[in-house]
Amino acid sequence: MLDQAGTAPDLDLLLSPGDEAHFVGLSDWMRRDGRMEPSHLWVVLHRRHGLWTHAYRVVRDRRPGCLSVYLERAVEGDARAELRAWLQGAGRAGTMAGG
Repeated sequence: MLDQAGTAPDLDLLLSPGDEAHFVGLSDWMRRDGRMEPSHLWVVLHRRHGLWTHAYRVVRDRRPGCLSVYLERAVEGDARAELRAWLQGAGRAGTMAGG
């Protein structure tokens, strides 16, 4: 199922100058409704309004050529390692591949 996630998404709309995006991996992510969804997982360190670290999940939208971006978690400060571990671990019932 991971191969349906496609190529890595372009995160330009989420990033300001100086921000850092780190690919965590591909995952069959369990949604709140219990269904599995092929997802690209990213951790982004934002610097524009102070340091904030966000965990994002990017999936193909039902509309052809479109993507949906979900902010799964936000932490004040540089929490890249913490959010990377969170995306890779707790609550991820599916498989993980990549970064």
